[in-house]
Amino acid sequence: MRVNRENLPALCILLAVLAVNAWALRAELHSGGVDLNDNVSHFRLAAEMAGAMEHGEHGEPVGNPLDFWSPEWSLGFPLIRVYQPLAHLLPLTFFAMSRHFELPPLTAAAAACLAPLISTPQLYGLEYESYVWAGFGLFPQAVATHFLLLTLGLAYRALRRGGSATLAGIMLGLAFLCQFIYGYMGALSVCLLALVPGAAIPRPERLRRVLWIGAVALVLSAFQLAPLWIDRAFINRTPRDQLWKADSFGAGQALEWLITGQLLDSGRFPVLSLLALAGLIVLWLRFYTPRGMEFAGKFALSGAAFWILVFFGRPFWGPALWLIGVTPDLHLHRVLGGAQVFLVVLAAIGLAAIWGELSRRLHLAAAIAATLALFYPMVRERGQFLDMNATRLQRTVQAMQQDRQSLDTLTAATIGRGGRAFAGLATPASWGPSFKIGAVPMYHALAAARVPTVGYLSHTMALTSGVMLGFDERNPAHYRLFDVSTFIVPAGTRYPVPVFLTPGTIFGRFQIFDTPANGYFDLVDVPAALPVDRDSFFDTNLRWLKTVGPSSRQHLRLDLPGGVPGALSPPDANAPSPGDILNARQSGEVYQAEFLAARPAWVLFKMTWHPNWKAWLDGQPRGTAMLTPGFVGVAVPAGRHTLLFRYQPGNGKLWMALAGLLAVLLMAIAERRWHQLLTSPAPSATAVPSRSGKPPADARGSNRSRDR
Repeated sequence: MRVNRENLPALCILLAVLAVNAWALRAELHSGGVDLNDNVSHFRLAAEMAGAMEHGEHGEPVGNPLDFWSPEWSLGFPLIRVYQPLAHLLPLTFFAMSRHFELPPLTAAAAACLAPLISTPQLYGLEYESYVWAGFGLFPQAVATHFLLLTLGLAYRALRRGGSATLAGIMLGLAFLCQFIYGYMGALSVCLLALVPGAAIPRPERLRRVLWIGAVALVLSAFQLAPLWIDRAFINRTPRDQLWKADSFGAGQALEWLITGQLLDSGRFPVLSLLALAGLIVLWLRFYTPRGMEFAGKFALSGAAFWILVFFGRPFWGPALWLIGVTPDLHLHRVLGGAQVFLVVLAAIGLAAIWGELSRRLHLAAAIAATLALFYPMVRERGQFLDMNATRLQRTVQAMQQDRQSLDTLTAATIGRGGRAFAGLATPASWGPSFKIGAVPMYHALAAARVPTVGYLSHTMALTSGVMLGFDERNPAHYRLFDVSTFIVPAGTRYPVPVFLTPGTIFGRFQIFDTPANGYFDLVDVPAALPVDRDSFFDTNLRWLKTVGPSSRQHLRLDLPGGVPGALSPPDANAPSPGDILNARQSGEVYQAEFLAARPAWVLFKMTWHPNWKAWLDGQPRGTAMLTPGFVGVAVPAGRHTLLFRYQPGNGKLWMALAGLLAVLLMAIAERRWHQLLTSPAPSATAVPSRSGKPPADARGSNRSRDR
């Protein structure tokens, strides 16, 4: 954007907003190395992706940064295989989107001012609560929001003025790679944009451009979407206690939040909501003028209405949501972010109209005074929240500094002991949430140090996620089953420590206890098989955990996919031991065990089953199966043997990613050449004289006469 007299005030406002926003969030730069929220897993994934590229694995010089095993959470899972990898300046992108919408500079500046001031009752939207240290840690969503806004702006230009559809498709593909739902919102918003009347480009051409945008986005993101589809049978459904995430809240609750201003102004006077209403009134009045409502206004109204209706969710729409591609696994509550994008644009239109009217009818000083009055309740409430966030963060950093030496020694000792650690479950009924360093629960601190833990679910994508929360710290067999080798509590704890645990080393104010765990391997019997699917998996394994199966080492083979819950075969508690693990070792994510089987049995590898786990028995490949409670199992003959497990995904994702990049490059070249062909001038009419000496008829003119 060129700097001139018209847009200089808008640029000054934008720079001021960015500076104030950066200053308000400065505390986020000093988190002390451990976060309070899901950023623990996001930053851990980013570090592991870098480590895979730097150090490689399995003796290879370079590892696969797009598909590797993460043992820290949910009993192990290849999270990066099916999770958005790319995410591992909101006012600026709101400004850029608004300018692409051909809104005046001051309207774009108003959008930049208003975007950071959204407040909701913790609804996972665009508000600070979704991102900051004391919030939810939705790092992928934070990055995806920028790509969503750029997608909308570039798609607007492509469909209205003939801009690059390939560039819009790239932004949409990157949105998918950061946060799938934000890519989904971008895709449907682009389709909606093509249907809004009033664009300079004919609707058939707009639809062709929409298809081109979608094709570019699909080609770019296919390497990530394909594994998500391939692995769908063993990706966990939304837990029952969090069904509101998948279903959203219903029309009644959504409309109540909208009317009372909670979608934009929770905990304060609803100024932002009233500004959005003012924008709606402004557009309605413009509709009755000779000039009519501008195209950007039509799009903002359509987008806000559409995503609010989708936010009603399954309680209102039911199976009809299939018509817009909503699957049962899509978390509909996140589409609030799409509604907020367009509501902010409406609010910016309303605020800019107020500025214009006051400046024109009264004085510029009146517009400034009105702005200060309008912004005061929003800035005050947001400032109080950020002050609370900074205060809690600083106190936690101080607590971390006090415990840093003992915590580092503890985590090093825990990793050296092998197996998993337990510092309480992350459930209201457990003592885990109250065992903290500052405000950070101990299980977060352990996971940040790459200690595999049983306790907190940073994600629920693994089928074993819910099963992990079935761990019973009072049952000795569960320590062996889940390989919980280290029990951690505050020294001199008030927390209940099971009597069968043995006191161990004290590290500062922390103490560990030894448990009955015996390592990642065990020899077990499998007397029966049971067909399960994603819907029956949790109930089947929870029932099995409550039998004598874990203590008698008698497991069920779980056959995926298919089937419904059936009757469990009662294990034989008096069966003799199938044998013993003689020794085991781990090198990175390669696990090896030597064992002596008294008879034909199964080796249980206590890691979440995945088809990419490969097994070699005495150097020969062996097939794997899923055994209760969702772990890897291999049938073995009697005798002394060596078994090795390795997560081996191959390089298919890498090749797909590179092929997608190449395809997008070729598509960009093709679009550019097509545009050049359409815009290049026709050959000169005098280039070839006629035999009569008269200049030939204008070819384009004769074509027009034939068209008529």
